[in-house]
Amino acid sequence: MIAKKIAEEAGRRRSIGRYTVHYRATEPRNSRPWQVPVTFFVSTPSARAIILRAAFLAVCHGFGIPWHTVFAMSPVERLPPPTPQVRVVAPTRPSQPTKPTTPNAQFGLDKTSVDNPQDNFQAMQSGTALPGLNTPLSLMDLEAIAFAHNPTLAQSAADVHGANGRLRQSTLAPNPIAGYQGQEIGDEGSIGQQGFFVNQEFVRRRKRRLARAVGSREVALTQQNAAIQQLKVLNDVRCEHFNVLISERAEILAREVHALSRKKLAKTQQLYDAQLVPYHDVLQARIQAHAAHIAVGNARNRYLAAWRRLASLLGMPALVPRPLKGDLQASGEPLQWNEIVQQIYARSPQLQRAYANVAWKQALLAQAKSATHPNLLSVVGLSQDTASDDLIGNVQLGMPLPLFNKNQGNIQEAYAELRKAELDVERTKLAIRSRLASTYEIYMNSWNEVNQYTRHILPDARAALDLVVRGYEQQQFDILTVLDAERIFAKANLAYIKSLQDMGITKIVIEGSLLVGSLR
Repeated sequence: MIAKKIAEEAGRRRSIGRYTVHYRATEPRNSRPWQVPVTFFVSTPSARAIILRAAFLAVCHGFGIPWHTVFAMSPVERLPPPTPQVRVVAPTRPSQPTKPTTPNAQFGLDKTSVDNPQDNFQAMQSGTALPGLNTPLSLMDLEAIAFAHNPTLAQSAADVHGANGRLRQSTLAPNPIAGYQGQEIGDEGSIGQQGFFVNQEFVRRRKRRLARAVGSREVALTQQNAAIQQLKVLNDVRCEHFNVLISERAEILAREVHALSRKKLAKTQQLYDAQLVPYHDVLQARIQAHAAHIAVGNARNRYLAAWRRLASLLGMPALVPRPLKGDLQASGEPLQWNEIVQQIYARSPQLQRAYANVAWKQALLAQAKSATHPNLLSVVGLSQDTASDDLIGNVQLGMPLPLFNKNQGNIQEAYAELRKAELDVERTKLAIRSRLASTYEIYMNSWNEVNQYTRHILPDARAALDLVVRGYEQQQFDILTVLDAERIFAKANLAYIKSLQDMGITKIVIEGSLLVGSLR
């Protein structure tokens, strides 16, 4: 079609010279190359301008520019800026990873899609409706609120979104360079040869494939970072939910001890009025009552602090305290060391990130090796010799010769980075095992303490306090014995709550692959 149009435009002029141009292109319908000899008969400068313009259209056709759009354009017209047709790629929320058999098995090119992603980026910002103030919130409610409002999750999603953008950018071909060229200007007083050129760099197919592989591995690595952050947020929310429940339990205990102290103070005052005990006992009871009142205020502050930490993790710092659902009682047998080690190794996002890093470094090494195969550089130009009115074509093909620089330094660096990434997998395993050992020690100690407090210490402390209080009312014990029994009761319950908190928090951390600290 281009050849026919050129012939029609040039055939209208009176011929005084003949130029034959062979134009080779690929037919879009059957992708078979074809070659057409086109003969131009040139008579006037306007005809030569038509030939220059037609040749430019042929070059544009070779680069995929619609010929009819350019041919219909007048000499002073300009095309409007094109409308971008790039589809916005949004990240997906990372799911719980599973242990791959090899790094390449999990992070293959078919796992990362740039053209058809699921857009969940805006869904994380949509928010979650809260129930009424008097409606207790469950742990699932808190997790849903955190997923909707915690800013770190949106940051992780933005990182994945940016990695997908870098992947898309790495697959784009270089832009052609078009410009003016002039030669032999001033020769024999003429303006020489005037024309244009188009320069294009053709990237090898293997390089494009490796660039996509590097981008895909980077996306997989970013997704693992997002999975780590997601699990950190979940573990932090679960820990603070448990802390709020523990704080409520501690406040109930403080109020119970305070009520006992006030009751004891009233009884002591009655005994003093009956001249059965000295005034010293009244002072001792009053001091104990004031100390219990201070403990109530401290317990309330502890509860408010735990709630504020929870509200910060949810991304809603103005959320007012409200009832929470949850169970503090331990159930079942304790966690077993060998089982939890294998479970953490199988599902830890940190270990999955280490595997993803290995796959990324492998792709970078392959890309560094492919740099020794240079790209093809092409230049196509067309000029008019103003002295002879001849049209002169210019075609150049070339590539850099890797004689001195074979990218040896970058390849060596890529090998070193790959070795570091492989060793980082073992380091991550050892680091997980080390942190697990310390956490598991606290868990087992607290589990034993909770078991002993529940079965023996708390029942005995309650029985001893009731016995001493009844004896004091019958003047069988003095005030010091009663105060000592109350201190033992309060101390035993506080120690039980502390052990219960340590056991619950460490269990959450262990089951959450030791990932905490989402806001740090």
